[in-house]
Amino acid sequence: MSKENKVIVVSYDQNLNRLGVIDVFRSLIWTRKYYECGTFELHAPLNTRNLQLLAENNILSKREFKDKNGHIVKTTSKESGIVEYIAIDDTVNEITAKGRFLSSIMDRRAIKTVVNFNGKTEAGMRKLVQSVTAMPFVELGELKGFTETVRFQVSYKELYTYMCKLSKYSNLGFTIRADFKAKKFFFEVYKGVDRTESQRERSRVVFSEIYKNLNGVAYVFSNQNTKTCAIVAGEGEGTARTLVTVGGGTGWNLREVIVDARDVQKDDDMTTAEYTEILKQKGNEKLAEYGIVEAMDAQTKPFVNFVYREDYDLGDVVTVKKKMWGIEMDKRITEIQEIFENGGFDIVPTFGDPLPETVNLDDN
Repeated sequence: MSKENKVIVVSYDQNLNRLGVIDVFRSLIWTRKYYECGTFELHAPLNTRNLQLLAENNILSKREFKDKNGHIVKTTSKESGIVEYIAIDDTVNEITAKGRFLSSIMDRRAIKTVVNFNGKTEAGMRKLVQSVTAMPFVELGELKGFTETVRFQVSYKELYTYMCKLSKYSNLGFTIRADFKAKKFFFEVYKGVDRTESQRERSRVVFSEIYKNLNGVAYVFSNQNTKTCAIVAGEGEGTARTLVTVGGGTGWNLREVIVDARDVQKDDDMTTAEYTEILKQKGNEKLAEYGIVEAMDAQTKPFVNFVYREDYDLGDVVTVKKKMWGIEMDKRITEIQEIFENGGFDIVPTFGDPLPETVNLDDN
């Protein structure tokens, strides 16, 4: 690893006790995601110490040191990951560890009661965290006061899956941040910043060949799984079921999807209007999942024209221009892959919503 851009990985056990440091490795791919938990992949020398530091369920944190230009200050990454996969290969004398960031522990909890909520989305997400069986060391972090609102009723769902739906619907990110000194995890909601060319409130961020910060570009557009109109079927049987429609479209542009919301029940304290709003929310969540896919991946240097994590960060909305292809768009940075390899540091941001790996229209 280059002295100008030194990165180390610190390992902790499940009780948040520091185990040691990995400061020599072949590569580290640290993938941050806005609407879901991120992932990591580490390739390190095979030895007894690394086998202990990269054991199952250990928690890894990335620590960075300032480079010669002062771009990265000494800091511990906002995210930490849990080792979920280990591969040992003595032919190349290497151990590979993979896993997901800490917010993946919500994947281990289910919403086992009925949660009704009407208010700010951030508060609703925090309420869901409190509604499940307690997760080790997890507490609610700072309340940021974001103004996005939501009304929902949810029951008997996986916490993580529903949290991702709320994130996608509201354009709010979520994370579980580790404080290893205090031995606590904090669930927090965050929000990207508008840094597009058209706004005037803050410095603008533009990615383009002209600025030499857009290389190795891959663009994708797909409307194959797009839905424009959700027909939400609530309580009742047959023709007596409560039906609510959200969205729209006509002719070729009308793409309907049925949302089975039989699990959403109108209780004695709920008005018909309130029940209707909850069903509409179900429909809007579904439409948010199946919008038009338009995304661009590009390789870029973290300190060319704009300084990564200072001028822009995960979740921000920026302007992207690929003039040769006639593409100009304002898109949210939904994913950033940090690549530490062969002494260098590169990033691959994803602008817009990438094509989902799987599509399941039956998951209501």
